[in-house]
Amino acid sequence: MILSITQARLSSSRFPGKVLQNIADKSLLEMHLNRVSKSTIIDKIIVATSIQKEDDIIAEHVESLGYECFRGDLNNVLKRFYDAVQYYNPDLIVRLTADCPFIDSEVIDDTIRLLLNNNADYASNIYPPTYPDGLDCEIFTKSALLTAYAEAITTVDLEHVTPYIRNNSSLAGKNKFKSVNFESNINTSDYRLTVDNPEDLIVIEYLYRDLGLDASYTDIVDYLHNNPLAISANKHLKRNEGMIAEISKDIQLRNITNFTKSNEYRSKIHDLIPGGAHTYSKGDDQFPLLSPAAIQYGKGSKIFDIDGNEYLDCPMGLTSVTIGHAYQPVIDAVAKSMQLGANYQRPSYLEMEMAEKFLALVPAHDMIKFAKNGSTATTAATKLARAYTGRKLIAIPIDHPFYSYDDWFIGKTVCDFGIPDEIKGLSVTYNGGDLNTLEDLFRQYPDQIACVISEPERSVDEGEYPLEQLIQLTQSNGALFIQDEMITGFKYDLPGVIKNNKTMPDLATWGKGIANGFAFCALTGKKEIMELGGIRNEGAQKLFLISTTHGAEVHSLTAGIATIDAYQTHNIIQHNHSIGARFIKVCNEIISKHNLQAHIHVYNCNWMPIMSVKDNTGAVSAGLRTLVMQEMIKRGVLFQGAFVPCFAHTIEDINYFATAFDETLYIYNEALKLGYENLLVGPVAKGVFRKIL
Repeated sequence: MILSITQARLSSSRFPGKVLQNIADKSLLEMHLNRVSKSTIIDKIIVATSIQKEDDIIAEHVESLGYECFRGDLNNVLKRFYDAVQYYNPDLIVRLTADCPFIDSEVIDDTIRLLLNNNADYASNIYPPTYPDGLDCEIFTKSALLTAYAEAITTVDLEHVTPYIRNNSSLAGKNKFKSVNFESNINTSDYRLTVDNPEDLIVIEYLYRDLGLDASYTDIVDYLHNNPLAISANKHLKRNEGMIAEISKDIQLRNITNFTKSNEYRSKIHDLIPGGAHTYSKGDDQFPLLSPAAIQYGKGSKIFDIDGNEYLDCPMGLTSVTIGHAYQPVIDAVAKSMQLGANYQRPSYLEMEMAEKFLALVPAHDMIKFAKNGSTATTAATKLARAYTGRKLIAIPIDHPFYSYDDWFIGKTVCDFGIPDEIKGLSVTYNGGDLNTLEDLFRQYPDQIACVISEPERSVDEGEYPLEQLIQLTQSNGALFIQDEMITGFKYDLPGVIKNNKTMPDLATWGKGIANGFAFCALTGKKEIMELGGIRNEGAQKLFLISTTHGAEVHSLTAGIATIDAYQTHNIIQHNHSIGARFIKVCNEIISKHNLQAHIHVYNCNWMPIMSVKDNTGAVSAGLRTLVMQEMIKRGVLFQGAFVPCFAHTIEDINYFATAFDETLYIYNEALKLGYENLLVGPVAKGVFRKIL
C-alpha cells in the first residue's frame, strides 16, 4: 500500500493558522487534499497533526472533508509518522505538507514511479529542486522510516522526518539508503507556490482566481512566467528559510585557536624548502596568520592539522581530491599494488590497462602519455604542436590562471624573473573568451602559431564559453588546439568537457581528479600527432616527448584505475553537482540575509563554485578575503574562496559551512564599517602571481 501523509498544524512562527486560510470558499488544506486525491497511484490519503488542543480544529476540518486524521507528537514529527505507519502498515510513504495548496499529483506519481523503477529507499524532487517551492514531495519505504526512527537523535532529524534518511543515503555519498531525485527538464525552482508568509497567500489568490483549482503544473508555470505581477508579492522570499534556521540551531561550531605546532613548523620550514612548500598555492603567504601550517591527515571531507584541529575541507587538495580523502576502495587497491613493487625496468602491465580504460572515456583521441604533474603534460602538448606544425608560437589566454611552471607559460606572467626575453617572445596572448582577440593574433602572426591552449570551461558567470568556435578558428588557421582539462576533468563530467565537444581538440591535457589525489596526469591526442613521440616510424626524426622515471608508477596507475571504477560504479558527477548547487543556494541565501549582495558574489558553477569579495567601493578586496578565511578557519572550515565538491561531502557538511559562513558575515559587515585591518590578525594573503615578494 502507498500511504500519503500530509503534515498539518496550526502553530507557525511566521504565519499561524496558515493551513486553514481560505481562498474563496476553500481552505488551503482542502485545496491541497483535492489535488493530492487526483493521484492514480496513492492508495490512501491521511492528514497527520498533533495531539495539542489547538489542533482539534484541524482534525475536525479534515474529517468533515471525508479524510482520516492521525494525531501524534507536536515536535517529534518523526515519531508521529512512525506511529501512523505502525497503524496503517503501508509499503511506501508519501510525505507532503499542507502549506502547498497547488501540489501536483502527476509530479507526485512520477516521483513514486522513479523510486519503484530504481528499487530505491528514498525519492524526492527537491535535492536539488527543479520544481517550484510548493510542489515538494518525498517518498520513502517503510523500512527506511523504521531505521530513521530507531537511529535518529538530532532535533532536525526528529522535527523534519527525512533528514536522517537523506544524510545517510547515496544522495549524501552514504550507503545506508539508496536515493533518487526527480528533476524537471526546465528549472522553475525560483517560483514560490508554498504558503509560509502572508505574502505567499496573494500569489495563491491570483492562481485560484485566474486558473482555478485544477490547473496543471505546466499551466501554472506558464501563467507565472507571463504574469510577473502575480509573483511580485513573494519574490523576495527564499526557499526553506525556516529549515536553515533549524539546522543552524542543531550545529555546534568548532572554535579553533591553538596553532602552537603550526607556528613552530612555520618558523623552521622556510630554512629547508624555498617558499615553505612544493606548490606556491600552498605557501604561508596564501593564508592568514591564524591558520594551519601543515596537515597531519585527511579522511572523507575532513582534514586534521598537526595541532589536532579538524576542518571541513573546501579546496580538496588544490581540486585534486574529487571522491574524498583516503577513499577506502582506492586506498585498498593502492595498498595491494604496493606489495608488488612501485617501478620496474620494463613497463608495468597496468600501463596498457590504464591506457585502454582512460582512452575509452575520451572521444576521438587514440593515444595517451602518462605524467606526474600537469606542467609536464601541457609542455609536452606544446612540443608536439610545434613538431607537427613546424611553427614556433604558442597562444595562451592571458586571463586564465595557470597552465605550467615552464618558461613558455610563466614567461608571460608577472613572475618572469629568470626567463630570457627570447623565450618569452615565443608565446603570445589573447583574451580567453574573446574570439576577436584570437583572430587578431592569427592575422598578426600568419602561419606562425603552432597551437592554442585553453581551458574548455570557466567557473565564472560570463555566459557560454565559445569553445567550439575557438577550436574551429584554431584548426582553420593550421594550428593545433590543446584542450586543458586539468581543472574540469572529473568535475564538469566524466572524463570532462570533452565528452560534450561538438568539435574535437587535437590534444587534451588531464590531471588533478583522475586519481583522487594521487600523482597521475596525462596527455591524450589524435594518433597522427601523438605518434610523433613514438619509435615505430623508422627513419623519421625522433621527438623526445614525455620520458619520466616515475610517470607510470604502479600505485598511481592503480589509484587512477580505482578512481575511474568508482566514478563508473557510483553517480559521483551527479552527487558532486548536487552538492555544489546546494552550496551556491545556501550561500546566496545567507548573503541576502546579511544584505551583502553588492559585496559577495558566488559564481553559479555547480562543479566548482567560486566566491569573490568586495569592499565598499566595489573593488575586489584581498584584505576582506583574508578576513573571511581567518574567520572560517576559526570555525573549522578550510576555505579560500573556492568550494570543490567531492563524493564525501554531505548535506551535513554544507549545513556546517552555512552556519560558519553565517557567523562570518556578521564580522564581514563589521569590517565594512571599521575596516578589515581592525579585525584581521597578521598580514593580508597575497596572490601567487606577483612581481615583488
